[in-house]
Amino acid sequence: MAGTTATAANAASPARPAASANPTPPIGVQFHGMWSDYTDPTRAAVLDKLRAAGVTTVRMDVSWAMLQPSNGSSYDSWGVGFVDRVINMANSRGIRPLITLWLTPGWANGGKDEHALPTNPADYARVAQWAANRWAGKVLGWEVWNEPNSPDFLIGADPVAYTRLLRAAYPAFHAGDKTTTVVYGGVQYNDAAWIQRSYAAGAKGYFDVMATHPYQGKANLAPNAPDDGTMWTLAHVTAVRNLMVAQGDATKPIWFTEFGWSSHDNPAGTPNWQLGVNEATQASYLTCTAQLVASSMPYVTRLFWYDERDDNASDLQNQHFGLLRHDLTPKPALTALAQLSSGSAQPATCQ
Repeated sequence: MAGTTATAANAASPARPAASANPTPPIGVQFHGMWSDYTDPTRAAVLDKLRAAGVTTVRMDVSWAMLQPSNGSSYDSWGVGFVDRVINMANSRGIRPLITLWLTPGWANGGKDEHALPTNPADYARVAQWAANRWAGKVLGWEVWNEPNSPDFLIGADPVAYTRLLRAAYPAFHAGDKTTTVVYGGVQYNDAAWIQRSYAAGAKGYFDVMATHPYQGKANLAPNAPDDGTMWTLAHVTAVRNLMVAQGDATKPIWFTEFGWSSHDNPAGTPNWQLGVNEATQASYLTCTAQLVASSMPYVTRLFWYDERDDNASDLQNQHFGLLRHDLTPKPALTALAQLSSGSAQPATCQ
């Protein structure tokens, strides 16, 4: 999830969005089914609930270090089998995952942290081609890393180094599966300035879809709050779009590969970037975002809510983004998602 630090966005007066005749874009859900705190029965239960709500795609993170822990010429049978199993569980319910492939094994980066890029991008390209071929037809596409503009997720957060990885990865994924979709690693917030530096380093032509994670810098701000000129608002996606147009990428879509609001009370002194909303507001903001995108951001063609289930994260904010509570009982947001998926959602109030 994005946002361990943020400059607060200015508060804005929310307003009711205009009703849109346009259908809302498909909404997937971040599914942490690869995480060790899941069991197969829990994975099945969560996927069943998501599918019942009309979800046909989830976003899953897969660790390169788990696939190739020892060297670049062999693949770990347990790690590969685990990914096989979880993808097959999703597929059997009519769900195709978008896979974020990241986390470098130590042999590929000189024993550095797994959040450091490989020394040789060709090592990532090799696993990218292999993975795209192995799971061809079973996945929606491949996202190259997670939030590469944040040092929490990519050590150094260097757009030039990231672009070297992207340029190696793109042809490799397509060599493994010529029909797959390669997604630029979703940046934390609408960081147009970082993406511009990546373009300057040669990113054009090396992704099929741009991705951002448009969390609000003031974390309880309504989705239709106006752009304040910084990356801390959802509305600043227009800056990303304008950059893409200027770079000749007007035909390429943007996906929100993470977006969401956390449902929790706000103890005194809660910083702006950790503010929560109540469960009813969380649901209305989900609906409002989808309707806002449909009415005024047609270039944003797919959304992924973060995330599927409340968890045991170390801080209050990260614990409560789920559509489900930790005990798997549904929040109002799951009902909102189901209504959007079925086309029965009424215009939402963004406040």
